[in-house]
Amino acid sequence: MLVLKNLSKSYGQVIAVKEIDLTIEKGEFFCLLGPSGCGKTTILRMIAGFERPTGGEIWLNGKNITHLSPNERDVNTVFQNYALFPNYSVLDNIGYGLKVVNMPKAEIDNRVAEAIRLVGLEGFEKRMPANLSGGQQQRVALARALVKRPQILLLDEPLSALDKKISEQTRNELAELQQKVGITFIFVTHNQSEALALANRIGVMKNGLMEQCATPKEIYEKPGSKFVADFIGNMNFFDGTIIGVNQQNTDIDLTGLGEISLSQTGVRQGKSNVLFCLRPERIKLSLLPAAPYENYLKGIVKKKHYLGEHTKFEVEMANGITVNVTALNYMLQQSNEFYDLEEKVFLIWSKTSGELIYV
Repeated sequence: MLVLKNLSKSYGQVIAVKEIDLTIEKGEFFCLLGPSGCGKTTILRMIAGFERPTGGEIWLNGKNITHLSPNERDVNTVFQNYALFPNYSVLDNIGYGLKVVNMPKAEIDNRVAEAIRLVGLEGFEKRMPANLSGGQQQRVALARALVKRPQILLLDEPLSALDKKISEQTRNELAELQQKVGITFIFVTHNQSEALALANRIGVMKNGLMEQCATPKEIYEKPGSKFVADFIGNMNFFDGTIIGVNQQNTDIDLTGLGEISLSQTGVRQGKSNVLFCLRPERIKLSLLPAAPYENYLKGIVKKKHYLGEHTKFEVEMANGITVNVTALNYMLQQSNEFYDLEEKVFLIWSKTSGELIYV
């Protein structure tokens, strides 16, 4: 539905976006994810028509829209600050764009009523923006964008101004709304949890480049670079050397720690230096090495942080590095093992856990 071909944007000598190639399908919930300044919002603004590309093209349904003005594109945007008219009611804010194009009043009334139902704002039609919560203002902005029935809805960090609880609630509502209306959503965020929860696919960006584009599961479990592995969730990194490969396992010598095995096929021969990546939640603490966990390392608990449903441990290894471990508290209670500071422990995990990144 949307194709970006070699899309680039520079501001003088500063390259904001560099040669992005991307295809987004109809009805997809696509997320551009990355830290501040990586170029994700610049891409969104080029799709919307608010920024002109320095190079490349933007195609929508087979039509080149690269140089069309924003009002000539079948695209609408929900901004980070919602950009509501403070002196207009909810009803008038939502219907404003339809009045501008001189749509008949009966059609405006029908569309606005439908949009209000979609976002769950029945009974708030006469309220002014100042009398709405942040979550309600966001719904008005969504309804105003949806009422024009665009082919693509662009969302620029729409949840960043909300507190954690309201943000999570609104996130769920947003996912349900997208499925209900079937419009293609392109969502920009720096929040990894939002991207993982909402998107069909995620494009992770760094310094104007697309580091990896894949499903949330692939991004989380098969990161394509150290940056992606480190940016999405928490990750432990171990320097290592491949010392053996067969049809079932890859054997790795972790520098200063010992040997482990990984069930990973397709490991490249002749490329022996690697980073072994292991998520904190894939590691189990134990006082003894125990089956069915094939790998284990020894360490000493140095820090312990109770966080309600789980506890985070920092374990110092023999080579001086710190490994993060996340344990569910109900599992700790079942095993009656709580691990005190300075206690010697084993870090154990399965051969199916972890990923290799070549260096």
